[in-house]
Amino acid sequence: MAHIDTAPDAAVCGRLAREVHDRIGTGLALALRRLDLLELTATGLTPAERARLADARAALLDTLGVAREVVSSLRGPAVAPAAPVRASLEGELRGFLRSMEPLGVQVQLRVDGDDSWVPPLIAGEVFVVVREALRNALAHAGGRRVTVRVCLAPHEVHAVVADDGVGFDASAPRAPGRANGLLGMEERARALDGTTTVTSAPGRGTTVTVWIPIKGDDIDD
Repeated sequence: MAHIDTAPDAAVCGRLAREVHDRIGTGLALALRRLDLLELTATGLTPAERARLADARAALLDTLGVAREVVSSLRGPAVAPAAPVRASLEGELRGFLRSMEPLGVQVQLRVDGDDSWVPPLIAGEVFVVVREALRNALAHAGGRRVTVRVCLAPHEVHAVVADDGVGFDASAPRAPGRANGLLGMEERARALDGTTTVTSAPGRGTTVTVWIPIKGDDIDD
């Protein structure tokens, strides 16, 4: 009996992976950035409307995660990728900043290090935390300049987002229902045994510092 080879063709799988990444993944990422822009610029939204925006973002993130899993499975060990599927952290941040250009704030971004040193889970969490710090600076700081510095190393990630805005009393108790973004950043970093530090004072701007370690079991994953 003739043998029928049912193994997936490497070229076909590679082409499908590129299509999913370039068409579906890029479209979902663009939709997420537009949602971020809408939330930043929309005024008078009710709590229920903001909750619906959050639900829409969560659904898009879930679908984007599925798309990335599909790409990873298509680019299995037997399939040699023609190009990297995983977007760089700097590329993701610059894409987000492009969607924020209408706000007219000057942003300087610098990312040092190699993305291959950072596991995807940690890179994704760093992106979310830095994005939230940027959103806060662009929406609430009232400044003219924001600087972002991210250092990637084999055993840690260190990020700093600083603005020259109005600042606030960082030692004051947080009002209920306020500063949820800061709380979320702290929780994400803490879940990875990292830290988020906020330094600010009235009239002196705000600096958000994030540190996340990369452990051996993170690298294995």
